[in-house]
This record gives sequence, C-alpha cells and structure tokens, in this order.
Amino acid sequence: MTISSEIRSFFNKLLLPAMIAGFVCLNDPTAAAGLSLQGPSGFVQVPSHKTVDAKGVELAIHNRLYQVPGTDTEGYLTHMAFAFSPFRDLELGLQKAIDSRNSALDPDPTLNFKVRLPSIGEGEFSEVAVGAVFDTNPNNYHTMYFSIGGFGLGWNFGGNPGSGMANFGRYNRDKKEPESLCLLIGAEFPGRRPGERGYKSQYLIDYNGDVVSAGWRYSSHRGFWVDVAVHSPSSYDQFYDYRPLIVGLGANF
Repeated sequence: MTISSEIRSFFNKLLLPAMIAGFVCLNDPTAAAGLSLQGPSGFVQVPSHKTVDAKGVELAIHNRLYQVPGTDTEGYLTHMAFAFSPFRDLELGLQKAIDSRNSALDPDPTLNFKVRLPSIGEGEFSEVAVGAVFDTNPNNYHTMYFSIGGFGLGWNFGGNPGSGMANFGRYNRDKKEPESLCLLIGAEFPGRRPGERGYKSQYLIDYNGDVVSAGWRYSSHRGFWVDVAVHSPSSYDQFYDYRPLIVGLGANF
C-alpha cells in the first residue's frame, strides 16, 4: 500500500465519518422524508430513524452512471423503490435496480423492513429504529442495522466471499468480502416540520460505511420531491465503477 493510498484510506474510514458525526452533533437534524438509494426511507444512501407515515405509500426512482471495470464501456443503473406502512412505526419495502446494458445483468431485488421503537427520552436523538435489507441474490450480503437519531451501525451477513456485494460497508479486497460491521451516519437540514406547507430546499449528508454522500432535495407539501447527490469513490469498483452523481425523484401518498 502506497502512502497516498494509506492517506486516502484514513480519510475515508476515519476522518470523513468523524467530520459528519461532528456536523450532525452541532446541528438540530430532523429525519429525512424520502426513500434512500438502497430502498429504506432515509437520507442519500443511509436509512434514517423514522418510518414512512402510517398507511402511507412512498415511491422513488434514482439513476446513476457507471463504467464497466477495466473497459471504456459505460452504462447506468435505475433504482426503483417502493415502501409502505401498514400501521404506525412499521415500514416494508422493495427495491429493484435495472441495468441499461443488459437486462440479464440486472441486480436482483432487495426486500427491507424497518421498525421504530419507543422513544428513550426527548429530542431527535431519542428516536430509535431497527431494520434490515435482504438481498435476493444468494451471492450478496444482507444487512441488519439500527439508527439512533441518525447514528447507527450495520451488520453484513450471509453471501459468498469473492462474488458478493453488500448495500452498506466497505469491501475488503484482501478477504474479498464486505466488512462485517459498518457505521451508518446521516442528517438532513432543515427538516420539514409536520403540517408545513409550500416548497422547501433541504440538504442531506451521510456515510454508509463505504462512501460519503452529499445531496440537495427539493420537496413539496403535496408529497413530491426531486434530489441530486454526489458521493466519494466506492470500494466496490471491481463490480461497478460508479460515477459520482445520483439523481432521483419520488412521491408519497
């Protein structure tokens, strides 16, 4: 490992997450409204500690470019997500990505759920949620996670070393598998308050154990939103060499 790669590793693994955590602590974040790229309601690429509104339905579509590793060929993935809440504090969802190059290469669907637990006090950091993302590809890894006010931890399990990916956490090239544990940190500023009307710009930042994402979301009280985000390089570049831009739109009913 070269000095430059060691510096980059330190920056991605320690310094950036610490900066995001400090940023969250110094502000008064509220939970994100909208579905994340991976499916659960949340920020850009991290689930939040809130769930979809009771009896509510949420839809989202995100698009991101990638380059096929070792070639000049480019394509894009279209991530479609659906989530609903049959009753208060429970969220169930489905996410499916479509590959523009060949439908046979499409990533398999993922299923997710999230449960918001009783508050452990007052304020944003009293909000707790636990959830999981299950990948239907037998080679890929599932993730269970919890979030407390935007700070969380994920655990990757299952999958096959050498051929499987995870939705969260860095890829360990030496072991040829995702790291088992990963930090999940996210925040949105300013949050939309209950009953607030009109159009609003919101800024999002998160760390999913692998990349740091920063985004802008423009939402309406009518339930529609669009967002744009950029992210740092991913450690999964031997699978997909993602370009740094993500664009999306969504709606809730």
